[in-house]
Amino acid sequence: MKSRLPVIILVFFLISGSFFFSCRKAEVRYDLVIKNGRVFDGSGNPWFRADIGIKGARIVAVSGRIDPGKATRVIEAEGLAVAPGFIDIHTHADRDLLDIPGCENYISQGVTTLVGGNCGDHDFPLGELFSGIEKKGIACNFASLAGHNTIRRQVMGLKMEAPTAEEMMRMKDLLRQEMLAGAVGLSTGLAYLPGTYSRTEELVELASVLSAVGGFYASHIRNQGKKITEAIEEAITIGEKNGIPVQISHIKLADEDVWNQLERITAPVEAARTRGVEVTMDQYPYTATSSGFTSSLPQDVFEGGREKFLERLQNPEVYSRVKQAVIRSRLTSNRGIDKLETIYLANSRKFPEYEGKNLKQILELRGKPATVENGADLIIDLVKEGDVSAIFFQMDERDVEALMRLPYVMIGSDGGLQVAGQGSPHPRSYGTFTRILGEYVRQRHIITLEEAIRKMTCLPAQTMRLKERGMIREGYYADLTIFDPLEVKDAATYAEPHQHSRGVVYVLVNGRPVLEKGKFTGARPGMIIRGPAFGKK
Repeated sequence: MKSRLPVIILVFFLISGSFFFSCRKAEVRYDLVIKNGRVFDGSGNPWFRADIGIKGARIVAVSGRIDPGKATRVIEAEGLAVAPGFIDIHTHADRDLLDIPGCENYISQGVTTLVGGNCGDHDFPLGELFSGIEKKGIACNFASLAGHNTIRRQVMGLKMEAPTAEEMMRMKDLLRQEMLAGAVGLSTGLAYLPGTYSRTEELVELASVLSAVGGFYASHIRNQGKKITEAIEEAITIGEKNGIPVQISHIKLADEDVWNQLERITAPVEAARTRGVEVTMDQYPYTATSSGFTSSLPQDVFEGGREKFLERLQNPEVYSRVKQAVIRSRLTSNRGIDKLETIYLANSRKFPEYEGKNLKQILELRGKPATVENGADLIIDLVKEGDVSAIFFQMDERDVEALMRLPYVMIGSDGGLQVAGQGSPHPRSYGTFTRILGEYVRQRHIITLEEAIRKMTCLPAQTMRLKERGMIREGYYADLTIFDPLEVKDAATYAEPHQHSRGVVYVLVNGRPVLEKGKFTGARPGMIIRGPAFGKK
């Protein structure tokens, strides 16, 4: 018996050791742990101190302390803010996503999800775009709306008439197709062609598709000046009649005659919310807009397409009418503002030498007096050449601040992907989110840091019904932005827009760093985020 005792003891230790190592192997191991950061979970609640454990693409632990020995890699976040990755609900990134898959100008701001298809235009058909993106790979996540202008153009071209029953059926079929492909909703651009030709009844019927398949309605409304209340009410009607959420794009008071009259916006929105209509809005923190010049002209002159437009301008009476409309809409000020000095050319293929210059400077280059009449002629000339965008200073800073304080307003850049040094774009493409954090939170104290982050994360995720994104929660995707709250700021200016933001230290997309210690990693872990109708028949 004594001779067998050492054998029994040895077997016991072997079994115990095997059990011990089996238990160790079964313990949760993390690919990455973020330690000692101040966690802003996206809800708007006060920050708390916690470690975050990540496995694969997901957050698997949010704990007071995680043993760093259980992690393959550790990020030390002492003194830094750890937030959900920022969601930009309003971009035009789809125009260039396949050419600029690194999304650098957004990554440097802490943005992890881009939403395209805004203002009524999307890359058609979405299924092909999504396939191309998944094949190539992108740094950010991407979701897209289906655009009414795109769909209407596919079916009706640039006709001003209301759609026939057959045309409406075809438009609804195309919208349904795009929703099934993964669109998150329907967008309109009612100040642009051909959306400007549509009536409310058309939009109510088209949006009825969303009642059956899900999604939300986002609108660049018809008017952002004296008729902004009516324009907001139209958007609310479209959503209310179909029982779908309404998102008002890049909200602003963009006419000096209505500056500081916030009730023109809040009255219809809050009345609708009181009666149960889900209405939200997004804004960017600048006093200048950016778009083309076509909306400055009477829209009927574009009916039938470019050749018809150029032909009509040969008629002196038509030209005179167009010119007077441009003077009224763009170059007249009741406050004595010289509008020729407030409109800058952002991008022009034919006139790159004009980029970054205002209309007054361009007229001087052309050897013409800086008069309103000559300014109108210049705008018409630029529209005739096509493919021109401009920056328009037309908002008041007090309105920007007042809108930011509203709890149902989130942040959206209305920008696009940029190639460094190309053109003179609006700085919002490089600095929207970091400008909020540095200027409006830290410097001006317009909103708290917790509230700013909620407007960049949880609120847009909630509006779009994004699953498991927009908050720091166990089981959610590990889209995270880690920044220094004392240093974060935008660097892009109107004069020098191609400057990446500062103070964002790490950005993770689906658990993988795309920005590390302020440097781009080149990783492309972004996913296509598809809407609720995807996969249905």
